[in-house]
Amino acid sequence: MSQIAFSSVPTWARPGDPSEETTPAPTGSSYVLVGVGDVVETLARWESALPPRATTRIHADADSAAAQLAGTLAEAVVGVRVWIAADAGSALTLRAVALGAGLEDDEISVVPVTSAPEVVVEVFCAHCRSVTRATASVDDVVPCAGCRRDLLVYHHVSRRTGHYLGFMVDAETAQPACPDTESVEEPVS
Repeated sequence: MSQIAFSSVPTWARPGDPSEETTPAPTGSSYVLVGVGDVVETLARWESALPPRATTRIHADADSAAAQLAGTLAEAVVGVRVWIAADAGSALTLRAVALGAGLEDDEISVVPVTSAPEVVVEVFCAHCRSVTRATASVDDVVPCAGCRRDLLVYHHVSRRTGHYLGFMVDAETAQPACPDTESVEEPVS
């Protein structure tokens, strides 16, 4: 049974019913609206609801949006707010970029846009340190792109990178590397 209720996975990224699409509260002096996927209408609605303040709009695939967001936040001043509309996997990556730029949780709003139980996420391998991009959810098993171990997608997300933690699913039951070798007891002197 998953312990996701007690995990570091943000509520909006947990499997189950998606949160209702809302417009975040306009509490900043400037805004960066970031979208991945079919979110053009959401971004337009958000932009039209904002008071006449400085607004930057980014709409691209997750990797391009993350690079653009990092560049935009490098130039930002105090009071900037980041609003993200994306699938949970992309949103975790974008949130990590915003946190890395020095924003606090209350300066970042995330609205997930898909209700699919499985989305493309990045899984960090605790064994070889590779990152595997896969369609998965918590408690799924994915093959590591680096060491090829079967990784359990654990209910822990890094705030710094946006990656889920993955570790070998059968680590406790895995056989030794050389099962034919028997241990030999040496006499005690």
